[in-house]
Amino acid sequence: MGAHPDRTYAMLAKPVSGACNLRCAYCYYAGKERLLQTGTSRMSDEVLAAYIRQSLTMHGRNATVEFAWHGGEPTLAGIDFYRKAVRLEEQYGQGRKIVNTLQTNATCLSDELCRFFKEHGFLIGVSIDGPEDCHNAYRRGADGAGSFADTMRGIELLKKHGVSFNTLTTVNRVNEEHAARVYGFLRELTDWMQFLPVVESEAAEYEGSAGQLFAEPPGIHGLKIRHPLTPFSVTPEGYGKFLCTVFDEWKKRDEGHKHVQIIDVTLGNLQGIPSSLCVHHPLCGHSGCVEANGDVYACDRYAFPAYRLGNLLETDLGILMERNRQFGMHKTYGLPETCLDCPWIRLCFGGCPKDRLQGDRNYLCDGLRIFFRHLTECV
Repeated sequence: MGAHPDRTYAMLAKPVSGACNLRCAYCYYAGKERLLQTGTSRMSDEVLAAYIRQSLTMHGRNATVEFAWHGGEPTLAGIDFYRKAVRLEEQYGQGRKIVNTLQTNATCLSDELCRFFKEHGFLIGVSIDGPEDCHNAYRRGADGAGSFADTMRGIELLKKHGVSFNTLTTVNRVNEEHAARVYGFLRELTDWMQFLPVVESEAAEYEGSAGQLFAEPPGIHGLKIRHPLTPFSVTPEGYGKFLCTVFDEWKKRDEGHKHVQIIDVTLGNLQGIPSSLCVHHPLCGHSGCVEANGDVYACDRYAFPAYRLGNLLETDLGILMERNRQFGMHKTYGLPETCLDCPWIRLCFGGCPKDRLQGDRNYLCDGLRIFFRHLTECV
C-alpha cells in the first residue's frame, strides 16, 4: 500500500550545517558541524539530489512539498547550490506542487540572490528580534558588533526585488519587556510574524567538552537532569505577558490584515483545526532534520548523536522518518497527569518536549496559561 496522497512532512535541510557569519548568543545550532562530525562544509551534489528525490517520493502525491533551507546561515551555501536544487526539483518533481523556504539572518543577501529568490518564488524568513537595541542584544557578529544594520539592509534588498518574506523573532530575557515596541516595529516590515521563545540550559561539563553549547534537552534518549537556565532565556511569566501584549496590539490594529503564527494556531486549535505548528500539535516526529552529509535526525532541536536516525545515502528518507514514530509519540505519552487534566491541553498539547525542564512539565507552562486565558477571554 502506498503513502496517503495528502501525507506531508516538515523537513529542515542544513546545507552548511551550523556554519554562520554571526555569533548569536542563543543559537542552538552553532557548532553542530563539529559535534555531529559532518565532515563537510557544504551539502554535496549527491546528498542534495538524494534528498530532493527521496523527499518527493516520501510525500503524498497531492501534498505540497516544502523544501525548507535552514542553518546556521543557509545563504553561505551560495547561489549555485540553490540553482542546482531548483533544477533537481523540476527534474524529479514533474508537475508536483513544490515550495522553497529559507530562513536567514539577511546579512549576506545580494541583488543577485534576491532576483533568484523572486524568480523561483522562494519564501524567506528573516530572523530579527525587534528594534535595534533589542536585536543587537544577542544577535552579534564575530567581531562583537550588532547585526541590526546589516539585517535591515538585507530586508531592503528583499523589498526592492519583491521577494515574499516573514519575520521570526525570538522572545528572550531582553525583549520580553518590550512587546508593544517589538510588535510595532515588526508590523511595519511584514504581514506575517513568528515568535520563538528562547529556552536553553547550561551545558554540563562533559557536554561542553564535547562541543555542545547548551545542555541536551530532555527526551526519549535523555536523562532528566536539571541544568541552570542560560541568562538570556525568557521567563515563563515574561513570555506569557509578551504574547498577551502582542495579541492586544494585533487585535486593536491588525486583526484580519496581519498574521501572527501563535495567534493563528491558537485560534485554529480552539476551532478544532489541526495545528500547523508542531509545538502546539498533539504529536511530533514528522519534522526531521537533514544534515549536510545526509545524516537525518529526529528534529533540528534534537540534532544530537542519540537522535540520529541514519543517513539518506544508505537508507531511504521515508524509511528513516518511519523510525521517528517513537520520538513523535513521546510528546503525548510523556505528558504528566496534571497536563491531561489541564483546561488548556487542547491548545498547547504539552508544548515542545525540549522545554520539559520541570519533571515532565513544560518550563513555559505558566506563561502559556496566562496567554491562553487572555486570548479566550477576548475572542
